[in-house]
Amino acid sequence: MAISPQIVNPKFTAAFVDTYGFTKEEYDLLLSYFEVKHLKKKDFYARAGTVCNHKAYVNRGCLRNFTIDEQGRERTLFFHFEDWWAGDFDSYYSGKPSACYFQALEDCELLEITKENFSYLESMIPKLGLWVAHKHTRKAMANSQKMMEIKTLSLQERYNRLMCQEPEIFNRVPLQYIASYLNVEPQSLSRVRKQIQCKK
Repeated sequence: MAISPQIVNPKFTAAFVDTYGFTKEEYDLLLSYFEVKHLKKKDFYARAGTVCNHKAYVNRGCLRNFTIDEQGRERTLFFHFEDWWAGDFDSYYSGKPSACYFQALEDCELLEITKENFSYLESMIPKLGLWVAHKHTRKAMANSQKMMEIKTLSLQERYNRLMCQEPEIFNRVPLQYIASYLNVEPQSLSRVRKQIQCKK
């Protein structure tokens, strides 16, 4: 369905209009190529083995991005809350099947656009290329930061950092998925949480 501007998260508008200086005409053109997509809790937005030909802005809700390792265990890579973008961008740009799943942890409302339409908009709105370059940089930094934390920080340090930087995760995401994101078993995370509570 077509998008009513009234439902769009103000941060979406601000990113393009305020940060990148889109004119009203450019912004209206951009928005006209998005469609609203609704997911119920536990629905999948995308599955491994398929090629990602869309990207989606999380207007409302939360998605879990995960992969499955050789032992069949789910490994959570990221959580996508409001004002995040969802989609396997490696698959999106390479055209190869994705290794990732995206599952709704809450009822979600996404603003989705096809790869074909987004490419067309990049040719029509040069400023959009600056936004894309910025997103690529942010994604690379986030991946590097997470890898560094796993390699260099203790579980308690990673837990404390997550609490400080993204406290909403603990109100909206089941503990088993947080443990997977921190690359530990749920029992280990429970022990750390109890230790921290005892020190208060």
